Amino acid sequence: MPRATNIIGIVLAQSLLIMNAQAEDTSARVLPQGVSLFDATFYQYFPIENRYGAEGDSEALAADFNTELNSRVFPALSGLNLLVGGNATLGQSVVESRLTSRLSEFNLAYGLTEKSTLVVKIPYGYVKNEIRASLDASQANVGKNPLFGTPSDPFRSPLTPIAAGGIRLSDEDIQNLLGKGLDVNRDGVADIPGYGYERFETFSDNGIGDVELYAKYQFYDQKPWRLALASGLRFPTGKVKDIDNLAALDFGDGQTDILFRFHADYGVTENLQLNFTTRYDLQLPDRQTLRVPQSVDQPITRDIEEVDRNLGDVFGLDLIGLYQFTLEWSASLRYSFARKFQDDIDGDPGLVYSSLEQESESENQRVAVTFGYSTLRRYQDKTAKIPFYANLGYRSRFAGKNTVVSRYVSLNIGALF
Repeated sequence: MPRATNIIGIVLAQSLLIMNAQAEDTSARVLPQGVSLFDATFYQYFPIENRYGAEGDSEALAADFNTELNSRVFPALSGLNLLVGGNATLGQSVVESRLTSRLSEFNLAYGLTEKSTLVVKIPYGYVKNEIRASLDASQANVGKNPLFGTPSDPFRSPLTPIAAGGIRLSDEDIQNLLGKGLDVNRDGVADIPGYGYERFETFSDNGIGDVELYAKYQFYDQKPWRLALASGLRFPTGKVKDIDNLAALDFGDGQTDILFRFHADYGVTENLQLNFTTRYDLQLPDRQTLRVPQSVDQPITRDIEEVDRNLGDVFGLDLIGLYQFTLEWSASLRYSFARKFQDDIDGDPGLVYSSLEQESESENQRVAVTFGYSTLRRYQDKTAKIPFYANLGYRSRFAGKNTVVSRYVSLNIGALF
């Protein structure tokens, strides 16, 4: 106990404002040698129904799935264009998507020396993608041929113009067309081959994300400045979404990243501290089996290939102002910016790999406010039994490109030992 009290004294003497020593570390502070820190942050996202498009405009999350089901989506329809005097269509898809997400991040840090700290970060998440999908066939001009496979069939085609007796497809017919194929005459054989997708419906899953291991080195600590560098790896431990499930979501990128961080703290007064952090994630090349669509806004395709990927690197910065009202209570305001550069995808058969590259670059801006409480002072005064801290935060992504419109509340707790 005397050793622990001495450690807390050192921490307070160095103005170690623990508040932001959480999962997304943004401080040049390091732990004293031999001291450990356990930190956990729990994020509860508000339901997500919109995203920022390529131009930064807000649009429905399922925008790419709401389209006319014509020959652009199902090339087999092109043979019926002459019969209907224009574009053959099965109707309009009507899709709504609503994301629910909960994320937990657990950190264990250890002071290797007086100037360096080793950190392990383990994320664990739950996601649910609620899907409502239907077909609006009111404007369809082709449908199932009721005479297909019989001697009296004049078209010899599973689909025929509505004007010639074709029957509009149902929601279940579209599900079959996306999956195992459409059996028009119900003889147990798919008359129109499917695309091999799983049923397009609500998806939910939970699992571990990509684990990070990095070290931070504080190379300067003279008032009012404190400077540090950090570097490490992010490992591909998170599950990558199933390419046969249109509603599935990723828990990781599927490849290894090299992480670089620069932290600068500036003490304006004894109670006010500013922080500037820059980030760079170098994403290493890998190979992944993907579906390669003809167009970025037409995700349905039968083309599957193991491609060479070089995901775009990620640059980010954080600006934080932290004010310590008392030795127990504090608050911070934070602005964050991140930009991911465009992916580079290549393969052998000459498919349209640009469809996977377009809209792969993204940008987002976020603002967050956090209120914190710490027992460190009371522990030093022997009026508290455990040296811990707790922070309650709110974050909003208020601008971006090719990213979701999201908000969350977070609870962060940690303890020294």
